[in-house]
Amino acid sequence: MELTHRTALLTGAAGGIGQAVARRLAGEGMRVVLSGRDGAALEALRAGLPGDGHVVLTADLARREDVDGLVARAEERAGAPIDLLVNNAGIEVSATYHLVPVAELERIVAINLVAPMLLTHQVLPGMLRRGHGHVVQMSSAAGLLGTACCEPYSATKGGLVRLTESLRATYADAPVGFSTVCPGFTRGGGMYTRMEEEGHRSNAVLGTTTVDAVADAVVGAVRDDRPLQVVNGRPLRPVMALTAMAPRLGERLLERVGAHAVFRRLAAAREVG
Repeated sequence: MELTHRTALLTGAAGGIGQAVARRLAGEGMRVVLSGRDGAALEALRAGLPGDGHVVLTADLARREDVDGLVARAEERAGAPIDLLVNNAGIEVSATYHLVPVAELERIVAINLVAPMLLTHQVLPGMLRRGHGHVVQMSSAAGLLGTACCEPYSATKGGLVRLTESLRATYADAPVGFSTVCPGFTRGGGMYTRMEEEGHRSNAVLGTTTVDAVADAVVGAVRDDRPLQVVNGRPLRPVMALTAMAPRLGERLLERVGAHAVFRRLAAAREVG
């Protein structure tokens, strides 16, 4: 799908990845509806974007009343139909699973999985009627390879991968595309930035990526209708293939490279704190 003169709805726009995606889409000539909870941060982002016609729409995706009708409100504010939906909003918690409050589990599922499903459900009829459109789900490397102390995050992000696979099969003959983007440890915002602030970092084996690389992946996924785009500092697909073919061996490999250890340390530090 071509992006110029089209309109995008971007959730979680105020975060590090969200801001990079917003700048990239605006740079491609798109009008962007910036959605998130922090209205002041969204307005500051909007003011700095290239082009014009960008609008802010505050919403808390944990609240069903904010999710219901969000696409219609975005189209009303933008004065144009939504051609691209980027479900970027997401939250995480690193903790020993049985210590995570039930309310936090429900909030993570609501924001990371239920909201993207509902927004995709809202935007699809118009895209099908107009004969074009694309939906990008922002997942994570943790959605491809479950990591320690990240059960709700890994489960919801993995659900987005399966959601995209099913949508592509259901609408294989329709003029609408679906993609999943899976970043690894991402410098410049979000989960990994908070980890660094708390003194926890990736290692030479796992590597890191950047918010700009993730934004580039979003645009590439839309233009080429890519099913799955992994954005990671080191090759991840061989590990995915090994884990699928030999799960026990894959477990040992992930342990060996330190993928689980970094989250165990993070969880332990937060629980003590």
